[in-house]
Amino acid sequence: MSPTKLTNAPEGFEYYRVCDQEGICHVVRGMKEVQRLLEKRPGLNVTKIP
Repeated sequence: MSPTKLTNAPEGFEYYRVCDQEGICHVVRGMKEVQRLLEKRPGLNVTKIP
């Protein structure tokens, strides 16, 4: 599953909400950070913040 890009933010500056199965969410900036988190904890729910 890959997040959908919804805004025209420059690459690396878009924000994503990343939530785990317990419903604990964090906001991270940039796709590289999202990918790093997914490598450590597969199964996270990633939502693009408009």
